[in-house]
Amino acid sequence: MRIITAAIIAATAVSGLTATAATAATAAFAAEGRLSDSQLIKAYRCAGLAGADADKFNAVIKANKRGRADFVLDKALNARNDAARQVRSAREGGKAEIAAELAGVCAALVA
Repeated sequence: MRIITAAIIAATAVSGLTATAATAATAAFAAEGRLSDSQLIKAYRCAGLAGADADKFNAVIKANKRGRADFVLDKALNARNDAARQVRSAREGGKAEIAAELAGVCAALVA
């Protein structure tokens, strides 16, 4: 009788582990397409740098904004506002740096 009880407990434990592993694999797959908090902040910055051409960044932001902590969203909005201010006050050398950032880091976020 003890052997049967042990077998039932072992089978239950194994099926529980299998369900947990499947859940973890699903969560990892779903999280793979989601931006990290720092990437989301960079996307906000890129939207501020792009100005009127920020549609592709706004789409990425909209897809990744839900469920973020308030402090992350506040930091992201500050990054967007700072970037827009940087664009407005940029001189010739600053404009080249902004263009390089849009072509490098920012382009990688929407690719």
